[in-house]
Amino acid sequence: MPFEDLLRWVLGELEHNGSIFGIPREHFFRPRVDAPYATRVFGREVLTPVGPAAGPHTQLAPNIVCAWLCGARVIELKTVQILDRLEIPRPCIDVPDEGYNVEWSQELSLQASATEYIKAWALIHILHRLLGYEGHAPVGTLFNMSVGYDLAGIQSGPVTRFMERLTDATAELDEIREVLKHAFPQFADVDIPAQICNSVTLSTMHGCPPDEIERIGRYLLEKRGLHTLIKLNPTLLGREEVLDILHGLGFREIPVPEEPFRQDLQYPEAVECIRRLQSVAAPRGLSFGVKLSNTLAVANHRGVLPGETIYLSGRPLYPIALELFRRLARDFSGGLLVSFSAGIDARNVATVLSCGARWVTVVTDLLKPGGYTRLGQYLEAIEAEMDRRGARTLDEFARDTLAQLEEAAVQARVDPRYRKDDHPCGLPKVDSPLERFDCIAAPCVAHCPLGQDVPRYAARIASGDADGALQAVLAHNPLPRITGLACPHPCERRCTRNVYEEPVAIRALKRFAAARGRVGIPLAARVGRRVAIVGGGPSGLAAAFFLACSGVEVTVFEAGEQAGGLPAIAPAFRVPREAVQADVARIAELGVEIRCGYPVAGPPERLLEEGYDAAYLACGLPRDARLGIPGEDGPGVYGALEWLRRVGRGERPVTGGQVLVIGGGNSAIDVARTARRLTGHPATVVYRRTQSEMPADPEEVAALLEEGNRLVELASPVQVLHHEGRCVALVCLRNRLGAPGPDGRPRPEALPGSEFELPADTVVLAVGQRPDPTLFQGSRMALRADGRVAVDPETGETSIPGVFAGGDIVRGPATIVEACADGRRAAEAICRRLGIPLRAPVPLPAALDRAALQRVGRMRARKESRREPGRLPLSAREGFAVVETVLDPQTAQEEASRCLQCSSRCDRCVDVCPNRANLAYRITPLRRRLPVLRCQEGQLVVAGWEEVAIVQERQILHLADWCNECGNCATFCVHVGHPYREKPRLFLEEAAFLREKDNALWLAGDLIRRREQGREMALWLDAGGFRFDDGRVRLRFSFEGELQESVLRAPFTGEISLRPALEMWLVLQGVRESFPFLPVTGAAGP
Repeated sequence: MPFEDLLRWVLGELEHNGSIFGIPREHFFRPRVDAPYATRVFGREVLTPVGPAAGPHTQLAPNIVCAWLCGARVIELKTVQILDRLEIPRPCIDVPDEGYNVEWSQELSLQASATEYIKAWALIHILHRLLGYEGHAPVGTLFNMSVGYDLAGIQSGPVTRFMERLTDATAELDEIREVLKHAFPQFADVDIPAQICNSVTLSTMHGCPPDEIERIGRYLLEKRGLHTLIKLNPTLLGREEVLDILHGLGFREIPVPEEPFRQDLQYPEAVECIRRLQSVAAPRGLSFGVKLSNTLAVANHRGVLPGETIYLSGRPLYPIALELFRRLARDFSGGLLVSFSAGIDARNVATVLSCGARWVTVVTDLLKPGGYTRLGQYLEAIEAEMDRRGARTLDEFARDTLAQLEEAAVQARVDPRYRKDDHPCGLPKVDSPLERFDCIAAPCVAHCPLGQDVPRYAARIASGDADGALQAVLAHNPLPRITGLACPHPCERRCTRNVYEEPVAIRALKRFAAARGRVGIPLAARVGRRVAIVGGGPSGLAAAFFLACSGVEVTVFEAGEQAGGLPAIAPAFRVPREAVQADVARIAELGVEIRCGYPVAGPPERLLEEGYDAAYLACGLPRDARLGIPGEDGPGVYGALEWLRRVGRGERPVTGGQVLVIGGGNSAIDVARTARRLTGHPATVVYRRTQSEMPADPEEVAALLEEGNRLVELASPVQVLHHEGRCVALVCLRNRLGAPGPDGRPRPEALPGSEFELPADTVVLAVGQRPDPTLFQGSRMALRADGRVAVDPETGETSIPGVFAGGDIVRGPATIVEACADGRRAAEAICRRLGIPLRAPVPLPAALDRAALQRVGRMRARKESRREPGRLPLSAREGFAVVETVLDPQTAQEEASRCLQCSSRCDRCVDVCPNRANLAYRITPLRRRLPVLRCQEGQLVVAGWEEVAIVQERQILHLADWCNECGNCATFCVHVGHPYREKPRLFLEEAAFLREKDNALWLAGDLIRRREQGREMALWLDAGGFRFDDGRVRLRFSFEGELQESVLRAPFTGEISLRPALEMWLVLQGVRESFPFLPVTGAAGP
């Protein structure tokens, strides 16, 4: 884009939107001359020691400007080489957690690259004045060019001219000054130094010979007179050391080939080369140093990127590069200039500077949500740590370089933050495809079976409104006290915070809302309908709750002594009785009759004969499954449900101190932790696979082991031994893991002859549950082979009309929230059957206002540690007191403020695009019923009707001219899709637009053109509305989207949807209102 257009864009966007290239003003870094981290590098003032590394963030002028706005003052320009017409494979970036890429150097020509860098340099100096920094601090920015990859290429005419342009840009800057003089006179006298770069970093290919590297270094120092750094490869450590670090951190799946280690520069050669080049630089008054480190070449094991080799960056590279830093610093006694870039983020940037790095640059962290704006927290972290240590300058901060580096390198190899399992949840996505419009979605909501509005109740807690938070919970969840303690929280595994650090503590926030909030649910007027519910567990209670709120008279028949289902027999240290009672009482207060100790005898359909209008079976799986092994029916052997019920009644079903629990789910964990409290001795859980395959919640397994219990892995029970009427041992076979089964977990395979015994006084089988077959005796209801009820998957209705079923009796053992979701589904279906509306229990509290969204925007740029609920110390866990405490109000507010409010705003694709090619814009939401047109006997006729709804205010437009299809937006898109392909693609250049056949838009004033499937259509503003023409029809709409006029231009076959016309109108309207500064030209109408 020409410099004049870029500057107009900058000025227009700042005035209109308060942002520049999508970076809001509140994220702009305000330079301070007295900042302790300000320094001098290569004779230049540098106000911050951080910036983007040579890569995707430094190849276009807007990228560089965005980094500078957010605090970058060291800009490592993307590497250039003589081969400047490369075809880069697509996609080329994959950063699901650690980073991978297949791009090497600048994708633009050498001439275009230099032009981009010069434009960026000029814009930065103009912005320094525009933003009011002039007079308060110098520009203080270092541009470092990067060249590669061999001496012949670097000495070639094109690369030489590139370096000459950046060391003396007088000619190009004179042209820019002429533009300023005539178009922007307020900036005509801005001082823009002609020397953009006085330093260079050499990047070489794998296998470049040592003498070649040294010759290039000498050339850059002696002939070009540039301060010089050489980028070193992590292969200098040797393959064994690299593998030791990676495997020690759990990154065993990364295949590291041997070849690069054999081909690359070896460590002793590197040390000698560095010493010789230092001696070349010193007498010339130049600096020589190294850049740590290059990416690590690994085999392509992920299959996301093309090619056989991909290049590793990010978290696992940090401890590798730090170890290399440690060795070099030791061998040079701290006298080596080092620039560091490997796995940098806000939490380690200060550490690396304290170890003596002169500046630090980053790529991978800026490719994640928050993007460039993450840099602001880097500077906060540096200043805070310098203040803590009393360091007034970076030299003081790095005073004990070798000692600090030694400690940091050792710590990096054991720090949990660099372990593979520190990010166990994967990317926060939903299962739906990406649509062109209305893509905002909260993964936590989508992955909650109940669809709870987590962002809404988090927002209420963040604002100090516990009542509103509980109101938001109760709108979807009838059991807030129970689920606040025992929900497996699948929402947290998909929380967007997972790509920052840790998920929001959603379950703890729900528990806080349930404990602190007060909400009255008004009694609904009775509608004269009666429903029977069999089973008072979570599913039955949920159905009762939603039906009662809709005015239905509900009777719950519970066979047990108390309602609540499995939560009612869970150990009190996990789910206290008062929590279950509180949720049950709330439902009873709605007029629900709960009859405990009242099993339903006979076929369920008999309830309809007794006058109920519908029935819901939620009787669960009340019987324990058995293993079918000898001795399991003997004394001292129990099923988990039976054993927990006995404990709940105050019994003590243990005969000694050696309790074995067979199984790997939450029930097994509950039994073992309970047994530990009853006996005072550790219990042992026996599981046929390994800990990583256990279906129990990971935090429950952690609590099991934390409390001193034992886990025997890869063991399958084959017999329970008894002696003199007492249980004495469990006989097991050793297993190994085989091929994956249907659930994806490896199958356990018994090893013949591997029998061993585990001493036991009590054995508890927690291996599953079974239905009670007596309920279905004499019933016509269709059952599955295992005794579970067969239902319609959409409604939950059984084979008997009017009888519905859900929860474990349908699903098999499932979670509390899945059971509740089935109950709600049944309530909806029953209400439809009865012809009554399903009413919301309570209205939802208000959504976020603009000010709150701005606060969230600031949070999107930061890593913030999770605030965990307190836990009882181990010494206090002898009894049954609840282990996890309720968050206090201040901690709850702080934790809730970490929520990124994904249901109100997404913009992930905007954040993560290095080129700023995804633009967020606003529209006026629209719902219309439009005719579908057909050509019949030379006339337009209505063939049908189509509902068009585009309802989200915030939409995404893709600026195709600035996109290089790196694929990063697809990685972080909340949907399964590719924003750079599937969002509306706007072309600024008409020629590029005309080369496209699909999903292409071009604007010229009040006109928008679109190409789909090779057909072009146009829409333009007209008095009181807009007109649309696709060559077949010409239509006129009102500004509200109502069709006012239609004219047939050419006969056609098939049907024409009018949705494309409304989409074009919304894009045109959105661009005109959100981006009036875009460089589009032309007059209205064709």
